[in-house]
Amino acid sequence: MCSTYILFYTYTLPKGALINLSIRVRIVGGGMVQEKISFGSVIRQKSFLLLLFLILNSVTWLFLLMHVINFIAPASISQFGWVFYLTVLIFVLIGPLIAEKINKIRFLFIWVLLGVISSLSYTVLPSFDKYGAITLLIFWGFSFGIGFPSCLSLIPSLTKIEERGRAGGTILFTTYAILPLLLILTRDLDIFSSSLMLAGWRSLGFGAFLLHVDIGDATQLKPVSYRHIAQHKTFLLYLLPWLAFCLINYFEIQVFEQLLEMELMTTLAFVIGCFSCVISGWLIDLKGRKRMLILALVMLGLGYVLLSFFPFIPLAQAFYMIVDGIAFGIITVTFMFVVWGDIADGERGEKFYAVGLSPFPIAIGLSTLISPWLVKLGASSAFSLASFFLFLAVIPIFFAPELLPEKVVKERELRKYMEEAKKVAGRG
Repeated sequence: MCSTYILFYTYTLPKGALINLSIRVRIVGGGMVQEKISFGSVIRQKSFLLLLFLILNSVTWLFLLMHVINFIAPASISQFGWVFYLTVLIFVLIGPLIAEKINKIRFLFIWVLLGVISSLSYTVLPSFDKYGAITLLIFWGFSFGIGFPSCLSLIPSLTKIEERGRAGGTILFTTYAILPLLLILTRDLDIFSSSLMLAGWRSLGFGAFLLHVDIGDATQLKPVSYRHIAQHKTFLLYLLPWLAFCLINYFEIQVFEQLLEMELMTTLAFVIGCFSCVISGWLIDLKGRKRMLILALVMLGLGYVLLSFFPFIPLAQAFYMIVDGIAFGIITVTFMFVVWGDIADGERGEKFYAVGLSPFPIAIGLSTLISPWLVKLGASSAFSLASFFLFLAVIPIFFAPELLPEKVVKERELRKYMEEAKKVAGRG
C-alpha cells in the first residue's frame, strides 16, 4: 500500500512434488478410456518453502526497518531516512556483481547474517552523533540491498513460468498478512528492544537453509550485463509503467495523509490488496501479464479521476480505495515476482531484478522532496496529475509483448476442452 494455495488442479505425489494434471480422452470402440498425464510444470514443496522463508522474512524485515526509522528512532536519525533508501538503491545494483563470483546459497547465508548484525548495531544508537547515525543507516541499507536481488532471482530458477504468479501471490499474501502483527509488536518498544526484535526476526531467515534445496540450475544460467538490460526493449517497456506507479504511489501518500486523513480507508485498501495478491496471482497465470497490468493501471487511473472531482466525498474515497487495493495486488505480484523472471528467460536474474527493484527506493527517496509540493497544489490538482500519468503509463504496455507463452494458454484451453468432452461422453 498477501495456506498456501500454490497451484490449482494439483495433487501431491509421494515424493512431495506438486504437479498440474490434464485429462486426455481416448475413444476406443464406442467406449471411453481416460488417461491422466502430467501437464505443465512442477514446483516442489521444499522449493516453495525456501522462497517463502527468504522473501517473507526479508520483506517484513525491510518494513520493520522503515518503521523503526520513521516512528521509533529519534529525529536525529529519521531526518536522514533518505540515506537509507539511497544506500539500498546503490547496493541493490552492486549486489549482483558480487553474487556472480560467490556460491549463491553461501552468498544468501552471509546476507541474512549481515542483517542480524546490522539489526543489533541499533543497540548503540543512543551514543551515535550525526555522522554515526548516517553510518548506521548506510549499514542498514547495505545489509538489505546487497542480497535482495539474488533472493528474488531464485523465483525463475525454482518456478515455471505458468506457476510464477500463483507462487508470488501466495508469498505476498502471507507476507502482508503477517506484517501488521509485527508492526503492532514493535509499536511500544524502546530502542534496545526494537533492536533485539529486528535481529531475532531476521535470524529466522536461517530456517530457509535447513531445507537443503538444490539450486544448481540457478548458477548455470547465462550471465548478463547492465548494458544488455538497458538495451532490452521488452524490459524497458515493462519498467516504465512500474516506475510511474511507484512514483505516483509514494508521491501521493502525503496528500492522502494531510488533506484527506483516510486512515480507515487506507486499512480497507490494505486488506483488499492483501487478498488481491492471491486472486491476481492466479489471474496473471491464467489471463496473462499484459492484460492484467493494463486492467490494474486503468482501474487505478479511474480512481484518481473520481477523486480529482470529488476528493472529499466518502463514496469517491471508498471507490478509490477498493480499486487501489485490487490494482495494488496485481501490480506488486506482477512486478515484484513475475515479469523480471519471465524476461530473464534462461539468463541470470539478479540484474534484471536489481534494475526492476530500483523504482521502489527511488520513489520513496524522491517523495520527501516532491510530496510537500503536491500538498500545496491541493487534492484535486494532485489527483488529476496522478490520473494523467497513470494513463500515460499504460501506453508502453500496449507495445510490450505478452510474457505468458502462447503454448501455455493453448495447453490450458485443450485441457478445458478435454474435460468438457469427458463430461459429455459420461452423460452419453
